[in-house]
Amino acid sequence: MVAYLAATLGAFTLALSFAVPSVDAACDRGLGWAVNNQYAPSIGSKSLITWYHHWQNGPVSQMPSKNEFVPMYWGRAYNNLWNQRVAEMQKQAPKHLMAFNEPDVQGQSNMDPNDAAQLYMQQIFPWSKKGVLLGSPAIVWNLNWMNTFLNAIQKSGGHVDFICLHWYGSWNDIASFKRFVQTAHSRFGKNIWIPELGITTASHPSQGQVQNFMMEAFTWLDSQPYVERAAWFGAFESNNPPDNFATGLNALFNPQGQLSDIGQWYSSGGRSKRSLRSRHHTIAARNATDGNGDPVHCDDTCEHRNSQIAEYYAQLPTA
Repeated sequence: MVAYLAATLGAFTLALSFAVPSVDAACDRGLGWAVNNQYAPSIGSKSLITWYHHWQNGPVSQMPSKNEFVPMYWGRAYNNLWNQRVAEMQKQAPKHLMAFNEPDVQGQSNMDPNDAAQLYMQQIFPWSKKGVLLGSPAIVWNLNWMNTFLNAIQKSGGHVDFICLHWYGSWNDIASFKRFVQTAHSRFGKNIWIPELGITTASHPSQGQVQNFMMEAFTWLDSQPYVERAAWFGAFESNNPPDNFATGLNALFNPQGQLSDIGQWYSSGGRSKRSLRSRHHTIAARNATDGNGDPVHCDDTCEHRNSQIAEYYAQLPTA
C-alpha cells in the first residue's frame, strides 16, 4: 500500500505555479473568522474576499456587506449557539449552511456518521425547503465516515449540495493536499468547499515556506472548476492563533492588527513569484521556528487520510 500511495501521489504532483490570481478566480476566497471584529473592514473590503464563516458564532457586523456569511452547526456541544443561529436564520435565511465541525476528530464534534445523519435530517436538511444550499459535515481525513453519512441521509430522503473538507498538514505536503481534494470530488461527485486550510506547527515551517504553500495551493484551487470556495485558516494575529495545532505563521494579520504579507497576497493578490523569491531567505531566517524536535511532515491524521486515499484508488477497476 505504501508503494502504491507513493506512486499515486508522485504521479499527481503538479509543476509549481505562482501566478497572481484575478478577481474572477474559480475558487472564491473566504475567512474562517477568529480575530477582533474591528479588523473585518481591512481584509473584508479586499477584492478577493467574498465570504466568511465561523464554526459556531454568528455574523460580524463590521464585515463589509459584500461578503456572504455562512453559518455552521458545530454539533450538540454548542446547541445554545446553534439556537441563536436558527433565530437569525428564521429572520433571514442564508444562501448556504454548513453542517458539523470535524466529526471525524475526537477533540471536535466527534460524531458517529449515522447519528450525525439523523441530526442533520432534523436540524439542517429542512432548510433546503427554503432554498438554502447545504454543505456536508467538514471532515479532516475520514472519507469512509463521509460515505456512511451520505448513504444514511440518502436513505432518509436527504442530500448535500457540496462537500466540506478541512486540511492541515506540512508545508512540504502539497501533493497530498491536492490528492485529498481530488479524491473527495471523485468519490462523492459533488463540488468542494474547504472552510479551513493551513499548515501545522509540528511541521516547523518558516514564514516563507508557509507563504509558498499558500500561493501554490490557491493557484491550484483556482484551476479546479469543482472547488467552489476555500478559506485559509489565518484570520487571526500572528501572536494569537486560536490554538497551537496550526502555526501562527498562517496569520493574515500581524500583532498590531495590520495585514501581513500573506494576508495582502491572499486578499488582493499583492505578491508575485518574483517578489516572494527575492525575499525568501530573509523571511525564512527571521521567522523560522525554534526547531525543537524534528519536523513532523505526516502526523497520525495525515497517515489515516493517505491510507484511505490509497484504499479508494486500490478498489477502483483497472483499465
